[in-house]
Amino acid sequence: MNKEPAGMGQAGRKRGKRFIFLLFVLSFFSALMAVQLPASSQDILIVLDPGHGGEDTGVIGAGGLAEKDACLDLALRVKKRIDQRLGYPTLLTRSRDLTLSLKERASQANNHLGSVYISIHLAGFPDQSFQGFGTYTFDPSQTMLFSNKEMTPTLPQWDAQQLPHLESSRRLARMLHETLQNGLPEQRDLGIHAMPIYPFGALGMPAVLIEPAVLTSPIQEDQLRQVEFKEEIAESIFQGIDEWIRSAYPGERHE
Repeated sequence: MNKEPAGMGQAGRKRGKRFIFLLFVLSFFSALMAVQLPASSQDILIVLDPGHGGEDTGVIGAGGLAEKDACLDLALRVKKRIDQRLGYPTLLTRSRDLTLSLKERASQANNHLGSVYISIHLAGFPDQSFQGFGTYTFDPSQTMLFSNKEMTPTLPQWDAQQLPHLESSRRLARMLHETLQNGLPEQRDLGIHAMPIYPFGALGMPAVLIEPAVLTSPIQEDQLRQVEFKEEIAESIFQGIDEWIRSAYPGERHE
């Protein structure tokens, strides 16, 4: 084996370390600039996630209405409004009755560089008299990992992508909740809540889960079969998305 001249190996290693450090610095500032630079309206992609699907029916009302079907119906109504009145591209995590894992939904949104993520579900409670609407955001403080039989408040890289967007997600939740209040004035307000929603930690964009009605309520199940009520919900969700886009992308032309 040939030996390198004295001193050359150490110098080469030092140059290699400086090169690696430089790459790290450049990568860091590139990522920082990517976060801070405002995107244009041309970059907007709205992700609508109809809850459940396929073998996962979600909540089933006393009259037989499945959450998966009602959520897809609502998502398609929201998408139609976005297509007709905003013109921004919309990604549906599922556009038919399809079994889709939560991780697959998050991967779709991230891989397509979504700008905002709206997950549409319906609530269920043991008390069938309970009805109303609620809004949910991701709370990382309640997400814990078990390591060596001890709980540590750390998140793996996959589940930490939501952290830079927490404040934007809260603002989005407030806007959507307000439009639900305005659009469904006769419904009970169940509030805005922060929860360790899986896989919201993995979403690299503002993200909110909404439950615009309670499917276990026979009254609301009947309402969810009525076109007028579904249109009211869809319009409320659309108005919240529209308001958020206008605030997140000021100065851009909105149709």
